[in-house]
Amino acid sequence: MPEPRTDERAPELEAFMAELRKLRTRAGEPSFRKMAAKSGAVSHATLHLTVTGKRLQPWETVREFVRACDGDEDEWHARWQGVQLVLATDREPDPAPRWRSKRVLVPLALALVLVAAIAAVVVILLPGGQDAAGPPHPGDSSKFIADVTIPDDTVVKPGTQFVKVWELQNTGTVEWRKRYLRRTDLPVAPGTCRTPDRIPVNDTAPQGRVQVTVTVSTPPTAPVDCKIFWKMVDEQDRELFPANKPIYFSVLVRP
Repeated sequence: MPEPRTDERAPELEAFMAELRKLRTRAGEPSFRKMAAKSGAVSHATLHLTVTGKRLQPWETVREFVRACDGDEDEWHARWQGVQLVLATDREPDPAPRWRSKRVLVPLALALVLVAAIAAVVVILLPGGQDAAGPPHPGDSSKFIADVTIPDDTVVKPGTQFVKVWELQNTGTVEWRKRYLRRTDLPVAPGTCRTPDRIPVNDTAPQGRVQVTVTVSTPPTAPVDCKIFWKMVDEQDRELFPANKPIYFSVLVRP
């Protein structure tokens, strides 16, 4: 399928799509069919439009593209919001289209400044003045050790249950107490694997290791690819390692 000419898209949208294409390249250039199978939520044709269409796709679609390429959802959501704001400004009625390219520069610049200012305020207002990328407890650190059960892309039957176990290590100087792994895709979409929203992590001393267990119910229909991500939180549901990549399990539900 030929890509639309870049002059048919706003420059901001073209730049955004170019960055998405780079993300896909860094992920090993997976086919759109493989990306759709990994997502389990959108079709390969819809994912293809994310980087070839004439319009900015909804965030739900872009999010699945980013997830399929193991990108940072928060970072890309901020980028998407910035492009959406610029394009909304660009859609203002223009009584003299031939002067549009000159007149739009000021509103575009103001819109981009506004997005940057909002992002700065969000960082300033984080609880306790913490950096968004740092853990709430100085010296806190975590490391993924191994999949103890159910290796990635294990084939499982529909309408069944299995137990997934990970092993983690407390590599910091803070004792882990009353912690959990929280599923990141809440609320859970229909037709995917079901689990508790969050699962307990046993108290773990610094440099100690812990195994975390979750019982998973597969959907009654197949084929479905389930890739479920988890992040560590405290009792107040506060994310403890925002800069760390989530852990996950990945299974292929087949008859």
